[in-house]
Amino acid sequence: MPDPKTPRSESIHLTTAVGGYVNVLPHMLRHYRALGVDSLFVHVNLLDENDPILGDVRAVCDVTSVSVGGSLWRGNPAVHRAVMASHPDDWFIVADQDELQVYPGPLREILEFCDSRGYDFIEGTLVDRLAPGGIFGEVDPHGDIWEQFPLTALVTAGLLGGEPRKVVAAKGRVVLHGGQHGAEGGRGCPIEECHVAVHHFKWTAGIVERLRARVELLRERGLPFAEESERFLRYVDAHGEAIDLRDPRFAAGAVDIATLREVSDALRLAVLAATSS
Repeated sequence: MPDPKTPRSESIHLTTAVGGYVNVLPHMLRHYRALGVDSLFVHVNLLDENDPILGDVRAVCDVTSVSVGGSLWRGNPAVHRAVMASHPDDWFIVADQDELQVYPGPLREILEFCDSRGYDFIEGTLVDRLAPGGIFGEVDPHGDIWEQFPLTALVTAGLLGGEPRKVVAAKGRVVLHGGQHGAEGGRGCPIEECHVAVHHFKWTAGIVERLRARVELLRERGLPFAEESERFLRYVDAHGEAIDLRDPRFAAGAVDIATLREVSDALRLAVLAATSS
């Protein structure tokens, strides 16, 4: 815990980039406002000028900036960098619209603690959230999202072979890797002192259609990153549109912060997923 004499942390901002799917966004914004975030920077990625997603986002919050042309898989690091660089000494929560970070204590106290130790960023690990039965459930914008998706699991690492490590909070001067999976420079807070569960509400109704469209778009534009989505699509082709809760790879219902610390480097799970796909 921070020393009572530690100076108050600078402002806390949230930066996020949204595109294609915004059903979790209202829950996400309420979550971070409740944590004490002072201001929001919301970027919208449009596939084209007629993309209706802009109106959907504006119905939920103010939009800070917009890009057109499907820059979702290339432009987000630049979006976050531009926003963060304008406030180099402030703290930024960096999260996708389907990521709700849960800290081990009050957010501002944790950031003040990091300031007192000279830490520039904090890391966390994705923990996927599933609906009962492992089905891809609808998101009710008004209901409690934690009750709608009560099961914890390791789908991103265990099935996709994806990198579940995330930089969850960073000083504005820190340069983040794509997907917030790492940082260039800066001093990270050791996970023994603070590690954050990043609850991932990706596995919702329409996910199969969204990922099929994602793979098609990536192929059309000659971009990489399709492998994870393709693993998922092969899985649902073989198992149906639900996650098998009995599969030990996913540790469904049994993921806690201790488990996340154990898999924070994610390499073992990624290798297992690649070899079993």
